[in-house]
Amino acid sequence: MAAAGLGSATGTARAAAAGLPASKLIRVEGNTGPAYFREETLHEGTVLQSIGFDNVNRRLYVAQLIQGGRKLPGESAAVSGATRDLHGDLSITEWTLGADAADGSGTGRITGSMYLRGFGHGVSIGVEPSGSSTYLWTEVDAVQDVKNGTSRGSRLCRFRFASSATPLDATNASLQKFTPVPGSVNNTASIDPITNRLVVRYSLGGMRYRLYDLAAARAGDFTAPLAEIAEPAIAIDRARFGYPSFQGYAAAGSYLYLLHGNSYGTMQDHDKNEATPEILISAPGEGNTHLTSVDLNTGQIVRTFHSKAGYTLPFREPEGLAVQIPQPGNPEVYRLCMGFASGETGGQRKASVYYKDSLVQP
Repeated sequence: MAAAGLGSATGTARAAAAGLPASKLIRVEGNTGPAYFREETLHEGTVLQSIGFDNVNRRLYVAQLIQGGRKLPGESAAVSGATRDLHGDLSITEWTLGADAADGSGTGRITGSMYLRGFGHGVSIGVEPSGSSTYLWTEVDAVQDVKNGTSRGSRLCRFRFASSATPLDATNASLQKFTPVPGSVNNTASIDPITNRLVVRYSLGGMRYRLYDLAAARAGDFTAPLAEIAEPAIAIDRARFGYPSFQGYAAAGSYLYLLHGNSYGTMQDHDKNEATPEILISAPGEGNTHLTSVDLNTGQIVRTFHSKAGYTLPFREPEGLAVQIPQPGNPEVYRLCMGFASGETGGQRKASVYYKDSLVQP
């Protein structure tokens, strides 16, 4: 688990003139990271895609693709998993977190779920507390990628979580929809609960991030991004780990955190040379999961680290990042949570969350 070293951004940053105020940094390096919970069953049998915390109302939200064979109200027949993926049909599971420890740990229980049709892949979700309610920010208006059998959202939307078996369609008039960056595609969102900022990841000549004041974004004002950076390319041992898939992001203060990795057993043509054989890039018990911290004021990588959190999980695919405040009355203490999918192929997938909570003042 050696640190992979420093990397460099693939573009320049555009931040407010004064820059973002410096904040504490979550150390991505270190030990394997403790488990918040391990191998819990979600509403669907598919792998989780992303996670997000309502730190006020003590809830956790998990996004998944709807499993194959499910027939929703209003549908004439059951729909395959491949079709759900292509159409961008998602399921959101709500967990109410337990309170069996002072630090806010405890797995809690499932207290609701809802279906979203035509939204996207669920790469990231933003979770916004509002009184006793929770609003979610997700991708929406899925654009189909027929070649790869999947889809991605072209815009963002905001809606109140309401548990129901009746699906919420992307065409529903109740959705607040936004296009933060005109001409962009592959839009997803995350919320920084430390500063109440909206983070938007989008593609426009490459993957990029913009940071906005959450209240302004909620009102539809995206004219003054607080920061803008290009997504940096992580520097790792390609002969050992290949090119890990992007699996999630989260922000806390003046830092952005990225998650990359693949499930155990993944093979890849790591050198892009068809004459050489594929190599194993995610070995069981080791994996190729990497956590990266990025300075939002410069766009430069602070650290990239090979994480073995949850290394004993079967299958083990990293999926989703989120920032949790364990004790709402103490927002100066927070942690970076990593989602992992596990379980045997063809069976009910399980969800685990591990975290990093070592904070340093750079």
